[in-house]
Amino acid sequence: MTSTQTLTRRDVLTLVAYCTLLFGIAIVSGRPLTLHECVLPQTARSMFNDGDWLIPKINGQTSDRAANAMPTEPWLESPPLPQWVTVLVATPFGRCDTEGIVRIGPMLVATAVVLMTAWMASLWFGRSLGLLAGLVLATTLEFTRYGWLAEDEIYLCGIVTSVIALFVKIEFASRSELAPASSWFTAVMKTLFGPRTRWMTAFFLMMGATNLVKGLAFGTVMASIPLAGFLALALQPRRIAKYFWVWGVLMFLGVMIAWPIATCTRYPDAIDVWYFDLFGRLKGTYKEINEPFWYYPVNLTWMLMPWTFVIPFGFWATRSAAWRDRTSPERFLWCWALLVPAFFTIPGGKHHHYMLHGLAPWAILGALGLRELRTVIVAWPRWITHPATSALGYGIPAAVALLIWGNKVPGPQWLPFVLIATIPFVTGAFAWSLLDRNNLRAGMITFAVLFGCYAAGHFYAAQHVDSNRQDVAFLKSVRSRVEAERLPILIDMSANSFHGMMGLFYMPDDAVLLHNLSFLGASEITAPEVYVVAMASLNDEISKWGTAEALETSLRVPRARTSRDRLTLFRLRFDQGIARVPAHSIRVSPMQAMNRVAGPELTPKIAADLLSDRN
Repeated sequence: MTSTQTLTRRDVLTLVAYCTLLFGIAIVSGRPLTLHECVLPQTARSMFNDGDWLIPKINGQTSDRAANAMPTEPWLESPPLPQWVTVLVATPFGRCDTEGIVRIGPMLVATAVVLMTAWMASLWFGRSLGLLAGLVLATTLEFTRYGWLAEDEIYLCGIVTSVIALFVKIEFASRSELAPASSWFTAVMKTLFGPRTRWMTAFFLMMGATNLVKGLAFGTVMASIPLAGFLALALQPRRIAKYFWVWGVLMFLGVMIAWPIATCTRYPDAIDVWYFDLFGRLKGTYKEINEPFWYYPVNLTWMLMPWTFVIPFGFWATRSAAWRDRTSPERFLWCWALLVPAFFTIPGGKHHHYMLHGLAPWAILGALGLRELRTVIVAWPRWITHPATSALGYGIPAAVALLIWGNKVPGPQWLPFVLIATIPFVTGAFAWSLLDRNNLRAGMITFAVLFGCYAAGHFYAAQHVDSNRQDVAFLKSVRSRVEAERLPILIDMSANSFHGMMGLFYMPDDAVLLHNLSFLGASEITAPEVYVVAMASLNDEISKWGTAEALETSLRVPRARTSRDRLTLFRLRFDQGIARVPAHSIRVSPMQAMNRVAGPELTPKIAADLLSDRN
């Protein structure tokens, strides 16, 4: 049964305020970008600088620098909708080079996903459950993390959730179906070409937009799996027939293929990147992300924290309707929650963030489970449900563990003792909120405590745990030195593309990208002395061009590597008489820009051959 008591304006404002506080932590914290997180901010910053809205680039440059630019390095792993949003958000600020600015977009999108999830839950189960489901999703560990990060994953989550919300509007709010026709021919023509509602038009347009964020077809498959599964299990041909709409399919295809076609007019070999990403994941040849078949069931247990243990109660509460009623909201929730991880278990390539786009149904089930659990707990013996029991039951083991191993916890020496004092309070507060018969007060306590835990964890990680904080501190120190001494700064990309993009993002706009160290011989470099940021192990390679001195080194040693892989600032004074080559004659392919294939090298012969071919 659907509910007529959907969210009120006050409920929406409550969710917006909570999400703004929770996801806004990352905007004001100054927590450094992660390596993978640097991709979107740097390519968006390049788009902001060069005004090219079609091709995301690692090193887009303003028009007054274009004449002396290094070769353009396109980053065509994903379509540019996240870059468009980031640039639009950054435009009022007049800059796109701070962590806070590039994280505003994810905060807005994450908030929109929470609102859509809350609306769907309220449509099905009532206003209070909708509000609770929105708060549960907002505080689900994996969702909160990506609400903080400036990555394209949360943007795809927004598009996929929009598609499913429109489907829910069509199927559960309006119940519109094709009217009977007088003949089979009329029925076929009406099905294929007849009018549809504005919601159906929006549905096909948003389905096309699933191809504007991540790899081609990935988002479409992600959004289609629960819809196709639900419609197939409903066994109602008339319900399915309305989606066989020619005009809708054409709109979908138009939005879907517009960017790939436009991109291929400038980079025909962009297809190599898309083929590598899509089929590499399917076939398992993209070995960096190959995982066993149990990967998603295991990882969902921590991704759904702290609601993992209440979700089974949600499945239990919905089991009857999901099994018996083929068109019930409960059946749709089960299809959405279970079919997505089941389908994506088939390919060899897996990653936990692929499940981000399907967390909403788990949050609704978590809210249902929380409501179900509260009705069960009140029948338990008082000594089990007393807040002091939880406080002592969790606090004593935690205190013992911290007293034994507290010196291994990163941070100040007093931190373990603070944790010993706060863990009983937090667990006791949770127990109190579960038992409080006043739903409003129980919710306020629960989500206030969760906000406090997330805020404390975020700032703590930024100061003591974040693996990139030392690299970013090094890069900020380099930037201060560069701005003080005004020497050109060159960033080497050859060791790691993500490190290169991080280096560019934290440098001034006039920083120069080196595809590899052979580009130190570019004629566009006219200064006799420059700074170079590269791995420490490349000291000998840099010294081939002149006198190189290592001035400063990051404290971070990358995982499974040695100190020779630390980021290092070199001062390089070029030898006289270097045979320089025009770098603008070199073309960097999309696969080369991502370091997925070797090259190009800047040598006189290669440059001459390329220049001859162009002429």
